[in-house]
Amino acid sequence: MNAEELLKQYRAGKRNFQQLDLAQVILTNTHLSQINLSQAKLTEADFTGTNFEKAIFYQANLNLSNLSQAKLTEADLRSTCLKSALLYKTDFGKAQLKKANLSQAILQRAFLREANLKEANLADANLTGANLIDANLMGANLAQANLNNAFLQGANLAQACLDRVDLSQAILTGAIMPDGTIC
Repeated sequence: MNAEELLKQYRAGKRNFQQLDLAQVILTNTHLSQINLSQAKLTEADFTGTNFEKAIFYQANLNLSNLSQAKLTEADLRSTCLKSALLYKTDFGKAQLKKANLSQAILQRAFLREANLKEANLADANLTGANLIDANLMGANLAQANLNNAFLQGANLAQACLDRVDLSQAILTGAIMPDGTIC
């Protein structure tokens, strides 16, 4: 299936596109809310500015994909692979990212307010200026991540790995730290 066929079927009311292979597809500034792309191969795809509100990407492969300025509010991205993905200014508000692989991803100025990142891999990720207010990062791997100027008010970092993480100028008011202390 190609991008045109997917859009045609989506407009006709189809929402289930599980296990689809759309590697390197270009679908920018498109409306695909509530689409089900579980276990889909979406590596190196360009979804810049696309609306994926309440979409399902469970166990999908989005390695090296571009979702900059995309809307993924309340989306299900559990166990999704977003390694080295470009997620600049992406809106993940209230998204489910439990056990997602976001290692080496570019999440500068991303909106992750109230997102569930429990046990997610964010090693070497760039979260400069990201909004992680009230996010659940319990047990997340943030080793060598850049959280410079990030907003972490009320975030739960209990049991998270913060080895060599850059928290310079980050706002941690009310955040729960790995040792159980509250900032």
